[in-house]
Amino acid sequence: MVTYGCLAILFLFVLIKGVTLYFQGRKPVTREDSDRTLYTILNGERD
Repeated sequence: MVTYGCLAILFLFVLIKGVTLYFQGRKPVTREDSDRTLYTILNGERD
């Protein structure tokens, strides 16, 4: 029963994030952008 509660909360979180991204008009982060960000973090470089 607790698992279903956690899944429901996760589903609501994803739904809310999707709706906010839709209404803000932002495009989702591309794979290349996330790879570049992770590469920068792992190498210790700062903007």
